[in-house]
Amino acid sequence: MLLRGRMLSHLIFLLLIHAANAIVLRSSGRWILDASTGQRVKLRCANWAGHQEASIPEGLQHQPAANIAQWLSTNRFNCVRLTFSIDMALGNPNQRVSDSFTAAASAAGVSTSSMQNLYTQAVSKNSWLSSATTRVVAPGAAVQVMETGGGLPPPDNAGNSRFFDTNNWLSGLRSMASFAQSHPNVIGISLRNELRATGSQDGNSHADWYNFVTQGARAVREGNSNLLVVVGGVNYALDLRFIYNEMLDRNVFGDKLVWEFHNYQWSGIGSTCASHQKMMGDRAGYLLVQNKTYMGPLFLSEFGWAQNNPSAAENTYVSCLV
Repeated sequence: MLLRGRMLSHLIFLLLIHAANAIVLRSSGRWILDASTGQRVKLRCANWAGHQEASIPEGLQHQPAANIAQWLSTNRFNCVRLTFSIDMALGNPNQRVSDSFTAAASAAGVSTSSMQNLYTQAVSKNSWLSSATTRVVAPGAAVQVMETGGGLPPPDNAGNSRFFDTNNWLSGLRSMASFAQSHPNVIGISLRNELRATGSQDGNSHADWYNFVTQGARAVREGNSNLLVVVGGVNYALDLRFIYNEMLDRNVFGDKLVWEFHNYQWSGIGSTCASHQKMMGDRAGYLLVQNKTYMGPLFLSEFGWAQNNPSAAENTYVSCLV
C-alpha cells in the first residue's frame, strides 16, 4: 500500500503490550519511568508508515495486523513508531476505512477501482477493517507515541513548509492528544518529525524553534497531560547542540520531556568510528550528562545506511553504531 507521500507525516509509537496493561510514563533525569512504580522503561521501536492517503497503517493488504505485531514482538521490538497525518487528525473521526480508500484515489493519482482493490485485499487479511474508522490503530499493539513531521513554520514558506499551517498543526496535536485519553495504550506525542529550516527560517539563534516547540508542547499538554512530549532538533532532527547553551522552559513540559535524534550514514558523521562517536556526543549525546538543566531521556528514533552492497564507510557506520 505504498502511495505517494503526503507533505506532513506524523508518528506514533506502539509498545507491544496489551492495552489493558498500558501504563503512564514520565521522565526523570536521563530515564523514562513507569509513573506508578518508578520502574525504568526502555523503548525499542520499529517504524511503520500510516500517514499516507488511506490514513491507515501500510501493508495490511499483505499481512494481518496481529501477525505484524507478533513478528515485531518475536524480534524483540517493544514498540512501533507509526505515522499519522494532520489531515486525519482534523478530519472526520468517524470516516470509514472504505471511504478513506475511495477518497485517496485522486490524491494518490490512481483510479478509484485500484484503491478499492487494495481495500478488498486489506479486508481479506484484516476483517475488522470493514467496520473500522481511520482512527483505529492495529489491534495487539499497546503503547503509542504520536509524532509530527516536516518543515518548520511559518506556513507561507515556498519550500518544504508550503503546505504547513501552524494553527492546524497545533489543533492536530491537541486533537490527537485528546483522542489518546480514551486509548490508554497511548503514552506520548512528538511535536514534529525532522524539523528543517528553509531560506531565512530559524536564522535567529533558533528562536523560531524554541517558539514553536513550546507552542506544540502546550497544545499536547492541554489535550492530555499524561503523554510524554518528544522533541527533536533542527536539520532533520540531526542536531540538538544549541540546547547546551539555552534550555527550553521545563515548566511547559512537566515531567514529560523526552529528546529524540536521527543518525544516518550520510548525515555528516565522518569517516571513522571515533569521528562518528564524537559527532553523536556533540549533537545529542551530551543531553544524557547527569545534573545538567538539559538532561533528559534521549531516543534514537531513526538511523540507517545503504544495505545493498554497503561500502567500507557504511560498514564502519554500522559497527560503530551498534
